[in-house]
Amino acid sequence: MAARKCKICLSLTASTLKENLRLLDSRRSFVDMVELRADFLDSTELSSLKRFPRTAGVPVILAVRRQRDGGRWGLGERERRRLLARSLAGGYDYVDLEQDLEDPDLASQVIRAGGRVIRSLHDFSAVPDRLAERCRQLPHVPGEIPKMAVMPQSTKDLPILAEAFRQLKGEEKILIGMGEHGLFSRILATKLGCFLTYCSVSGAESAAPGHLDPRTLVELYRFRKQDQETFLCAVIGNPIAHSRSPEFHNRGYQALGLNGVYIPFLVDQVQPFFLLAGLLEIRGFSVTMPHKQSVMAYLSERDKSLEAIGACNTVVRRRKGSWFGTNTDVHGFIAPLETQAPELLKAGTKATVIGAGGGARSVVCALRSRGIRPLIVNRKADKARMLAAFFDCDWAGIDAEGIARIGENAELIVQATSVGMEPEPDADPVPGYRFGGKEVVYDLVYQPFMTVFRSRAKDAGCRTVPGLDMLFAQGAAQFKIYTGVEYPREEIFHP
Repeated sequence: MAARKCKICLSLTASTLKENLRLLDSRRSFVDMVELRADFLDSTELSSLKRFPRTAGVPVILAVRRQRDGGRWGLGERERRRLLARSLAGGYDYVDLEQDLEDPDLASQVIRAGGRVIRSLHDFSAVPDRLAERCRQLPHVPGEIPKMAVMPQSTKDLPILAEAFRQLKGEEKILIGMGEHGLFSRILATKLGCFLTYCSVSGAESAAPGHLDPRTLVELYRFRKQDQETFLCAVIGNPIAHSRSPEFHNRGYQALGLNGVYIPFLVDQVQPFFLLAGLLEIRGFSVTMPHKQSVMAYLSERDKSLEAIGACNTVVRRRKGSWFGTNTDVHGFIAPLETQAPELLKAGTKATVIGAGGGARSVVCALRSRGIRPLIVNRKADKARMLAAFFDCDWAGIDAEGIARIGENAELIVQATSVGMEPEPDADPVPGYRFGGKEVVYDLVYQPFMTVFRSRAKDAGCRTVPGLDMLFAQGAAQFKIYTGVEYPREEIFHP
């Protein structure tokens, strides 16, 4: 069955109607309709609401959101209802009325004016139980479109949301998970059978937590190409907003004409994500910090390499209910060195690995496979000691002694922590270390492209390897695992 095409609705939150029209014009080619948030307007603009639908040129939803529903309206409920009633003569296609608004005359006026009622309920504190049942109960009369916007607080709330989509399959609705946890509900709105998905212009004030720019929906997530047959892949991590994996994989799908989409999930608990992945029929997912070790407990099958690496960055569905794990980080780490510093890939190279998490484990495993016995340094020295014991390496904390020892093992220095990423892009994992200029410095962080750590090394005259190179190599290996075909061309992704 073909999916009902979901509409992209741009929420307009400027203080004047003129500025809202400018925002619409800046994204007109990417949207199907708009929601005019009249509660954001200056009070002097409210008398002109009737003129807006004629000038917009696309279907318009009128919403005057109360403060308790996440809006800005502060002039009282009686005046809000009067404003809604006065504005209907303008020809609004839809009017958003809250579930607890018991005003049958107002709803009838919407219908007589040729519009439809969106009957909404907002919950900014949780994802309620019996979500599908509550959504079905929202309309006051037949023909109203039910809308529920809920706020997942953690990964454990997401299976509840996904199950509601499953139960409501084929029914007209607007169901939204707000915030970063609920992002999938916005990106997959067509596949999930929603009437529309809301978005905001990047840089403008967002109407609700989690809005994407419509250009991002269309160009990055290929929103208009999605249907019921679209396969789904993902990347999980915490944080995850920085990830360039969606850009990498979606560009590959676009270039090869594959009907797939790859999206990020902010995951704070691994176990409920596996439940969610089953409900959404996710084909495979990439794993980034800090979950590369914790996902291993939920794998049904695993590649032999995982026993040595002790970390998993790639999970793929083999059979219904069966998940297979492997790791492409070793290949991804080695590949750039083979072209940029092959002389270092030999036994006896003096190397240091900064970090002791899942990414560091893959790096150490890769170096040990080439006969290199690196020094492992970490802020928490006990973690460095345990990783070093597993791989028979030396270790140290990041203190005066540890920094001195880095200098003794500095032909290759690999930065394998998240230090330097958002929300602290100016951080440095070893600010006390002074580069001599002869080191090859490899920073696995790829966003930002030039970290403080790598910038210091480059300024000192060191050869440096960006994390983006590893991202491409390991991502290309994942791409083939997920799709069965080679990634098309490096220049499709590289800046």
